[in-house]
Amino acid sequence: MHSDKILGALLKFCLALLFLKFVVFGAWLKSPTHKGPGYSVLKPVGWEVIKDARGVQPIFAATEKPDVVMFAAPTKIFGTETPEATIAILVVKLANPTWMEDEFPTLLDALNKAEYHIFDHGQIKVDKEIFYWVLYKDPTTSLVNLEFYSVNELNKLFKLQFQATPDAFKTYRPVFEATKDTVKFSQQLW
Repeated sequence: MHSDKILGALLKFCLALLFLKFVVFGAWLKSPTHKGPGYSVLKPVGWEVIKDARGVQPIFAATEKPDVVMFAAPTKIFGTETPEATIAILVVKLANPTWMEDEFPTLLDALNKAEYHIFDHGQIKVDKEIFYWVLYKDPTTSLVNLEFYSVNELNKLFKLQFQATPDAFKTYRPVFEATKDTVKFSQQLW
């Protein structure tokens, strides 16, 4: 009999907490996880989510419109509405069979010819998948870019891009690295 009262009080308490969360935060247990085609990633805390973001290019010919999500830092470049830093994820089916180990040197060469300043490049694993990465400065915008590229066996390009002003790059790089480390690919990979 006493246990029934305790269970009833506990149930009322839990319902009151859920109600307060809904009233205060405006949603029922909103997940911080973004799910894209073939992957999931945790959204950086406090960053705005921009779905179907523009300005992130697949770099290779595609057969469909890219799926792009962007996370924008809460701080803006002084005097503008442009965020100091963004993290974008692009997924797209490529028009032609593509192997990053063959195409990555061509990408680096194109950046050099366009007078982008390449600081460094290499390979890294993201959730057990090999990605090629490049760190460079865009001469037209003065933004620093850190981009990761991978193409899977179904010929889908996965691009992870971190972009920031030179002053904000060091500040937000740990946020990017932490976000990159939360990327998980689905079992079917795409």
